[in-house]
Amino acid sequence: MAAEFELGDYILVQDGNILEVFHRTLSSVRRFHVAFLGVYAKPRRNGFKVMIGPRSDDRIINGVTLDMNPEELERFQEFMAPLIAARDRRASL
Repeated sequence: MAAEFELGDYILVQDGNILEVFHRTLSSVRRFHVAFLGVYAKPRRNGFKVMIGPRSDDRIINGVTLDMNPEELERFQEFMAPLIAARDRRASL
């Protein structure tokens, strides 16, 4: 069964080597393969701005931006750990 992470209007679904991002009011789904996945968290006054999307060099291009408090970020990091590990394994091949 695929793992899920819910945050506000978003649901992130981990399905093997694919991360899918669903939004409550949008009909399109964003899909990212771990080989191209980038994740970046930037501290803000009351939490974090997290960007998820395809990476090119050290940037994320056309990604999804999520605002998280520290507790949400901790849950998000646990959810993303298998995807990041899979990405890093592929990069070392």
